Amino acid sequence: MDRRTLLKSLPLGMVAPYLVPLVARAEAEAQGKKPMRFVFLLEGNGLWPEHVMPKGFKRKEMKNPRGGDHHFENINGADELIDMPLGGPDGQLCEAVAPLKKHIKRVTLLTGLSGRVAGGGHGCGYGALGAFPAVAGPKDITIDAALAKTSPSIRQLVGLGFMHNPATSPPMFQGFSAFGPNQKVSYIQDPILAHKVLFGKIVGGDPKAEVGSQSLVLDELANDIRELQPHLPGEEGRKLERLADAFSSIRQRQARLSEIDPSKIPAMRKEFHGSTSETIRMEAHAELAATALLTGLTNTVTLCSGVGYVTWKSLGLTIDTHEIGHRANDTDAQGMRVKIRQFNAGLIAKLVETLEAVPEGKGTMMDNTLIVYLSESAETHHCVCMEWPMVLVGNLGGRLKAGGRFINLPKYGAKGHATVAQFYTALLHAAGAPVNHFGMKDRFLIEAGLDQREPWGGLLA
Repeated sequence: MDRRTLLKSLPLGMVAPYLVPLVARAEAEAQGKKPMRFVFLLEGNGLWPEHVMPKGFKRKEMKNPRGGDHHFENINGADELIDMPLGGPDGQLCEAVAPLKKHIKRVTLLTGLSGRVAGGGHGCGYGALGAFPAVAGPKDITIDAALAKTSPSIRQLVGLGFMHNPATSPPMFQGFSAFGPNQKVSYIQDPILAHKVLFGKIVGGDPKAEVGSQSLVLDELANDIRELQPHLPGEEGRKLERLADAFSSIRQRQARLSEIDPSKIPAMRKEFHGSTSETIRMEAHAELAATALLTGLTNTVTLCSGVGYVTWKSLGLTIDTHEIGHRANDTDAQGMRVKIRQFNAGLIAKLVETLEAVPEGKGTMMDNTLIVYLSESAETHHCVCMEWPMVLVGNLGGRLKAGGRFINLPKYGAKGHATVAQFYTALLHAAGAPVNHFGMKDRFLIEAGLDQREPWGGLLA
């Protein structure tokens, strides 16, 4: 069956659901709305709750049910919601995320969300961004991929970072993002390869030829839809017309590949992109991520910063993050964790400054961006996922009530508690793609009377 016959044989209801985000995006562009951008930065081996709290802040705690000498003894135990401003004398950022101080009005520290459905252990893999059991592998779409669909671009989702020794690492890896069941997203571990994959056609190829052939296909499809449109009743015909407009919009976005000015793309520098230093490698990936966002190549990036058992030798550390995790109460290990946090917070701060330097509408690119910093291992090295600390930077153009806030949710099972899955559900609502529930519900919380039917509204504007 040829394409035209296939299109005419499909009821509109079978076609539209897959194109709704594209239609919404096309309509938003027509109304002059700016694209939303999402950046996730994943760190391995746990993100301590105390590193995502204001300096000197103390809270009531409860015992970690997993126990053990190398696990954290205490975890989230707040009885009621804590919501306080950042920036004043009682709301300064702690040492671990101090590099974000300059941007504190954009920063939201978030503790208390639980994610027990992910399972825990040495890491949660796809479960961290998917809010489903880690042991299930890529069983469903992850939140970065879901958000990428709400803001389509030339490349839907770009994955960059490292989880192995840079000197001996393979060029690519998987394990954290997926577009659906078994639809794994590959992360590029080698910055030289990433530069070639993302920008090779622009700085050294012939993007106009490729874009031209793709545009012909999209134009033909839009024309087919418009031919079918008059044969459908009122509202259905109007919906089909909107789909045709969406395909035209996609063609226009793809044409941008040939319009991207190669001079705006930093040159590939072998000593920089080919470095085996952990910090320089991540700085190279962060630069590539920023360039992909600035040029419009993508609107969604996920960065993996040392997810795995790596030794940050370039930060002066002598043991790997696995060993650091097992030394939970060791003073030297605690200092090592702070160094890793500070480095990652510094990467985020530089990205913020890069996006703030580019005007967009009445503000800057950063005004329409959300950066989420979290660990693939929730709150500890051997995580129990009773809480999943995060640092948020940005508010998606006011769609989120975020910035200059510290939020600590009530403890697991208490009234007002919420899950990571509900938080991700809220992000999709903010992005204009509401769903009933993203990921999986926690059955133990259902038994406790928390049905998790609603997205967490603590950030929704």
